[in-house]
Order: sequence, then C-alpha cells, then structure tokens
Amino acid sequence: MTTKTARSCLFHGPAGCGKTTNAPAIAKALGLSQILDNWDAGAPVPLLDTLVLTNANNPAWYFDGRVMTFDQAMQITRQQEATA
Repeated sequence: MTTKTARSCLFHGPAGCGKTTNAPAIAKALGLSQILDNWDAGAPVPLLDTLVLTNANNPAWYFDGRVMTFDQAMQITRQQEATA
C-alpha cells in the first residue's frame, strides 16, 4: 500500500503579518507536517509535506508548486476549522 504525501505549499506576506504565528494552523489545514520559515527566494525548498513561509516578492518565480498569499492561506484555515 502506498501513502500519498502532500506536496509542499509556499505562502507569502509582508514581515509582521502573522505568518509564523499562524503557520501551525495553516499547515494542519493543508495537511502538511513540516514548516520552513523565512525561506529566501532561490534557496532550495522541500517538495513534499512542507509549508514554506516567505516575505519574498513574487515567490512563484522561484517555486514551482502551490503558492498563495497570507490572506488566501488564512481563508483556507478558517474554512477548515469551521468544518471540523
């Protein structure tokens, strides 16, 4: 039997918006178990099971995966919590 591992997801927002504080709840809502904080654009990034936090401008240029803003991530988290 194989287990499907979630692909990593990167979310971005300005410094001080609450990325680190809310990261555990966002990771849980997305089904991710690892968190990489303060990622610098162009640096290596885990491709599986990791929530990647950054305040880099236009991070989608460097990350070939799911990218969302802090507001989008919080919306998903609130929806997930409401259905739990």
